[in-house]
Amino acid sequence: MTPGELELVARLCLMRTGRRLDTSVPERTAARLGIVARREGYGNVDDLLLALRTSEAERLAWPVVEGLTAFERGFMEDPKVLQQVARRIVPHLAGVKGKDPVRIWCAAAGSGQDPYSLAILTQEAAAAMGGDLQVEIYASDLSVKGIERARKGVFSHFEIQKGLSARQMIDHFQPVEGGWQAASSLRDMIRWRRVNLFSDTPGSMRFDLVVCRGVLPQTATHLRPTAVVNLAMSLAEEGFLVLGRGEGEGEADLAPALLALPGLDAIYARNPAFRTLEV
Repeated sequence: MTPGELELVARLCLMRTGRRLDTSVPERTAARLGIVARREGYGNVDDLLLALRTSEAERLAWPVVEGLTAFERGFMEDPKVLQQVARRIVPHLAGVKGKDPVRIWCAAAGSGQDPYSLAILTQEAAAAMGGDLQVEIYASDLSVKGIERARKGVFSHFEIQKGLSARQMIDHFQPVEGGWQAASSLRDMIRWRRVNLFSDTPGSMRFDLVVCRGVLPQTATHLRPTAVVNLAMSLAEEGFLVLGRGEGEGEADLAPALLALPGLDAIYARNPAFRTLEV
């Protein structure tokens, strides 16, 4: 790909999603565009880019953006952080909520590994607590294609082995044609929808736990405060935000909306004074 072509798609991603596209490896960008080109009925990337510059620009914009910004995550990434969530945060929230369900939002869900990992861990936490745990998981992403795939819960043998123990595979997945499918008990726990963290303002629902990993490092610097405020506003007053490890370290954009929790990695609480700072 030429520098001009890379600039075109990078600018498109920034305008539509607020994310900075990594163009340091043109071959990787071209490979992703090749998948989009075939799916949209074009012979090659050159034909796709030509159409993107002309009358097909509006129709192709989101398919191109989704294809270039899709998250690639594995199951149980940052296991230490997730174990903190399962063993300390979720039981604490269950005590606070009483008979009401703990509401979890997994933003930037990609192909579904993060929300399914959370579903597995909360089921395991429920078993450890004697089954007295009600959890609702909401998962979102920019990519319609990604959500469609994640909702089915089918993963390749390679994907399913990456991060999951043999016991978790047996207990929570079943073999199907083309790979392994999440058990219905997992799939029924998760509700899916498309959300743009930068243009979709938080609705009336508040979440006890929000997991948003991998977004801030890819976000343009001037848009990070918007993303942080939207995440903070989606938290219940006693809610928690989970970022990827190292994502919030020295991040001035997290203040004043969020407070780091001593002794916990990558987990933040909503600042009690934040209500007076909302505009």
